[in-house]
Amino acid sequence: MELRAVKMCRLGVVFSVLCIISVNGDYYSAISELERLLDVEAFIVEKFDKYLERAQQEQENIKRFLNQVEDLQIDRDDLEDYFGNPLNAFTTIRRLVHDWKFHVFDPVFDTSNFETYKSALSESLEKVKFKGPTQEDLHGATRGLLRLQNIYHLHTDQLANGVLLPGDKNELDTALSASDCFELGKNLCQIKEYSYGSEWLLEARKRLHGKPLGFISPNVSDVRILEHLSPAFNGLGNLKLAHKLNNEILDKASDHEEALKNKILYESQLAKERSLRPRKVELPKLTEREQKESFQLYKRVCQGELRQSPREQRNLKCWLSHQGVPYYRLSPFKVEQLNLDPYVAYVHQVLRDSEMALIMENGKGQMERSKVGQSENSTTTEIRTSQNTWLWYDANPWLSKIKQRLEDVTGLSTESAEPLQLVNYGIGGQYEPHFDFVENDNNSVFGWKGNRLLTALFYLNDVPLGGATAFPFLRLAVPPVKGSLLIWYNLHRSTHKDFRTKHAGCPVLKGSKWICNEWFHVAAQEFKRPCGLISDEGKFLDLKHK
Repeated sequence: MELRAVKMCRLGVVFSVLCIISVNGDYYSAISELERLLDVEAFIVEKFDKYLERAQQEQENIKRFLNQVEDLQIDRDDLEDYFGNPLNAFTTIRRLVHDWKFHVFDPVFDTSNFETYKSALSESLEKVKFKGPTQEDLHGATRGLLRLQNIYHLHTDQLANGVLLPGDKNELDTALSASDCFELGKNLCQIKEYSYGSEWLLEARKRLHGKPLGFISPNVSDVRILEHLSPAFNGLGNLKLAHKLNNEILDKASDHEEALKNKILYESQLAKERSLRPRKVELPKLTEREQKESFQLYKRVCQGELRQSPREQRNLKCWLSHQGVPYYRLSPFKVEQLNLDPYVAYVHQVLRDSEMALIMENGKGQMERSKVGQSENSTTTEIRTSQNTWLWYDANPWLSKIKQRLEDVTGLSTESAEPLQLVNYGIGGQYEPHFDFVENDNNSVFGWKGNRLLTALFYLNDVPLGGATAFPFLRLAVPPVKGSLLIWYNLHRSTHKDFRTKHAGCPVLKGSKWICNEWFHVAAQEFKRPCGLISDEGKFLDLKHK
C-alpha cells in the first residue's frame, strides 16, 4: 500500500505539470498559433538535459526521444512553410499531447527524485504563460486531416507517406509513424468515421510490424490497435471480420475483459444472421448542411472537377485601369474579370510585400478562433476552422494608404466599411459555403450602414495546394495569389440580396493561408454606386436554401 501511495503521489505531480501546459490554445485552427510549439519543445529539451543526470536508468531511452525532437529544431528558418505541411502540424501537436508524457514525464517521475525539478519546470512554464495543445487540439487536427481526405480524395497510405497527389513523390517530406496512424485511427473511430478510421488503424498495424518510422509510443501495440479496429469493422457492417479480429485480441491476451464481452456479443449476432436475412449496412448519414446542393457543388469545385465552360469565359477580359484617379494613370491596376454577373474580379499586385508582412505581424498574438453568426449569437463550429482578429483604421494609422487604395480600386466609400479582418487557416482550414450579406430582412445588425454591398479579399501569401475561394453556383474556384485583391458584389444593383454569391474557402491542403477581408456597406455609396431603378428582389430566390 505504501508503494502504491508513492506512485499515486508521483502520478499526481506529473499531471500537475501537464496541466500547466495543457490550457486550450486552439492550435489546430490556425498556423500562426502553431509556431510557438517548437520553441516550447526546445525549452523543455534544455530543461530535461539537466535533469537526465539524475535519471540513469531511463537516460538512454529519453535521450533518443529528445534527440528526435532536437532534429526538428535544426531547420526552422521558415516556420510558415514548416507548419504549412499538415502532417508536421499534426505530429507537433501529437508530440506535445502524448509523447512527452509517455517517453519523458512518466518514466522519469516514476523512478527519480523529482520534486525540485518539478517545481522549477512548473515555475518556468508559468512564467512564459505557455498555453499548450490539448486533446481537443489533437481531435481538431484529426478532423482537419479528415476534411483533406474527404474533399481532395486523398488515399490513406499515400498521405501517411507524405504523398498528396498520385504519382508524386513525398512532397511533404514527412511520413507518419505507427503512433501517428494509430492516434488518427482511434480518434476517427471515436467520432464514428469508421471507414477512414479503420484504414488508419490498418496503416498503424502495417508500420508497427514493418520498418520503424520514428519513435513508437508505448501506447501502441497490436492489442491496442485491434481494440479499436474490431469495433470499427463492426460499425462498417463487417461482423465476421470484427469477430476474427476480436479473437486475435484473445489469442494475445486471453483475459482481455472487453474482448471477452465482444466475443459473446459477436457470436450472438452471427447466430442471428445465420437464421435471418443479412443485416443492411448503414452508410454514414450526411448532415443537413452536407446534403445541400451548394455543399456538394463546393466539394466538386474545390476538387477541380466542376469549372466554368469556355462559353462562360468567352467575354471575360483583362485590362489596365486607373479608375479615374490621376496617380494610377502612371501605375494602373491590373484587373482580371472572373465572372460578369454577378461581378467577380481579381485586381493583381495591390499590396506590397512590406505591407503584407506588416498586416500579418500586427495580427499575430491577437488571433482568436473564428466564429459563425452575428454578435451575441455567434459560435465556433467546424463549418469555419480558422482564427482571426480585427485591425481598426483609427488604431492603426499606417493602414490609411491601404484604405485609400481600397476606395480607389472599388470606387466606393469606406465611410460605412468595417475594420479589416485578418484571417489565418490551420490544418485543413476551411469555411463552408455561406453568404457575406445578412439574410435576415429585418437587418438590425449593421444599423444605418445597411447590408454588405461588396467584399474585398486580400490574399497575403501564396498557398501551394488548396485554399481556393470557391463560388459553387458560379462553378468558380479562385486560387490565392499573393498581393492580389478579389472583389465581388453581394447585392444586386437594386441592393437586394444576390443568392448566387454563396462562396466558401476550400481546405488548405499544403501551406498556410492568410487573407484580409474588407466589407463595404450600402450606406454612403449613393453617389458612388447609385441603386438600380428596377427591383431585383426575388431573383434567384431558389438558391437561398440550396
